[in-house]
Amino acid sequence: MTVASAAVAALTGQAVWAATFGAALVLAYWALEALAWRRARTGSFNQAVASAVGGAMARLALVLVSLVLVGVLARPAFAAAALGFLAGFTVYLAVRVYAFTGDPTSSPGVRSQ
Repeated sequence: MTVASAAVAALTGQAVWAATFGAALVLAYWALEALAWRRARTGSFNQAVASAVGGAMARLALVLVSLVLVGVLARPAFAAAALGFLAGFTVYLAVRVYAFTGDPTSSPGVRSQ
């Protein structure tokens, strides 16, 4: 997705570095999510909830602070960074939904008629 964002930015005359940065934010988001879930599995229920909530706050803060910094330091590149992140995050969510839906043919008796 990072390469695709960079290619689209290059074709449309936008800042390639910003589109790449925006799409790379999705990788950082995913890494923080994986770390939070791994940490949540090892402790008690209260530690798991704290890890999940803290991880969500850290992910949101990372994305917002990064995009605000791009907007403040390089205003013309903000749109490319935000759209790069949005495109990558959309693909990320689609992959997550697909990964957790399971095999629809594994339990044929459970389907509604």
